[in-house]
Amino acid sequence: MFNCVLCEEQTCYVSKFCDNCRVIKNIGNCYGYVEIKNVLEKVCIRNIQQRQYKIDDELKTQIEKEDKGDETYMKPKTRNYKTKEEK
Repeated sequence: MFNCVLCEEQTCYVSKFCDNCRVIKNIGNCYGYVEIKNVLEKVCIRNIQQRQYKIDDELKTQIEKEDKGDETYMKPKTRNYKTKEEK
């Protein structure tokens, strides 16, 4: 009985890798581990500028919601929706 070599969470009885990590290992064998590392760094890890942009964007959205109050509801754009006053 061993722990998975990659995730170190799952218990493995026959092999070194659990089922999920085996898929990751096979993808690494196909595309190369350097390519996978580059993709993970670009997609999953944010640099300082990206983190600051996300923080600023969330704060801006939060402030806009507080200013609008209950006016955040938008009419559906997929239907010809008319109120009684518009008819």
